[in-house]
Amino acid sequence: MPTEKENPVSIVVTPELLRTTSDAITAHMETAQAIARGYLGNQENVMSSATWSGQAVNASHATATQLTSDLQKVLTGGTRLAEGLKAAAALMESHEADSTHAFQGLFGAGAQTV
Repeated sequence: MPTEKENPVSIVVTPELLRTTSDAITAHMETAQAIARGYLGNQENVMSSATWSGQAVNASHATATQLTSDLQKVLTGGTRLAEGLKAAAALMESHEADSTHAFQGLFGAGAQTV
């Protein structure tokens, strides 16, 4: 068992990582949305057919509609998360630039940053 000072796993969060994660979230949300649209479309096609009717079809359609509604809530949250990650990346870069400028102002333009 690692002690408090040992850290066997470390994650370096960079602006690039935040942007890549944001892009991946957006891509997965688009895929989920396409799947949900297809699923709901299939359910509506089944319901419009005269061969399928009854409580099972109605329950299946209600489930598809609920899934679509729930997915919209997830997509709203996911969009906010993806946008927030990109904003955080921009803030990280801005703070880094500000810190570099302040460091050079304090120690001179020739000073090395670590």
